[in-house]
Amino acid sequence: MNDQEKINNENSDKLNLELFGEEWVKTYIEGILFISESPVKTGVIAESTGIPESKVKQTLRMMEQEYIDQNRGFVIKKISGGYRMYSNPALNEVLQRFVKTNIRTHLSQAALETLAIIAYRQPITRTQIAEIRGVRTDSVVLTLLDKGLLKEAGKLKEPGNPILYRTSDRFLELLGLNTLKDLPPLKEFKEDEQTTGD
Repeated sequence: MNDQEKINNENSDKLNLELFGEEWVKTYIEGILFISESPVKTGVIAESTGIPESKVKQTLRMMEQEYIDQNRGFVIKKISGGYRMYSNPALNEVLQRFVKTNIRTHLSQAALETLAIIAYRQPITRTQIAEIRGVRTDSVVLTLLDKGLLKEAGKLKEPGNPILYRTSDRFLELLGLNTLKDLPPLKEFKEDEQTTGD
């Protein structure tokens, strides 16, 4: 295969997109988001389809609003720096009854408490987590690592060089957050706990 043939092959998808028209731009993007198990960055969509990234971003913004306006069963959300399809929040009650499960069924109370501590105090070591919880957390941290909700974030510069941990992109994805800045303020979180306790 000569250089010109290679160029022609590389550009074939772009040519096809031009032939299919505007609706196929949405179709390609929707298809990619539908099969993806994690948020997809606009650059990856552009590279895979041959659609200019600026066009991908413009189309995604349009699709986000379109799905909301049409009361679709799913929505497109920007999560952890990429885009992904999620079920429509308006259907949560019905879907939870159908699926009979959510993140709490997969994590123990100890794991949820540990995850909350790490989310608000990260980066943090196992010893620091244990001091806050009042119990050892080694096995809980390993479970959260295994589920992909945590990741190592270097080592603390002190005797023993303990490993630091922080939440992962998977954590943001499961909570439907784009960045850690979207977490509820810690003060608000504590007030909710007190209200629940009352």
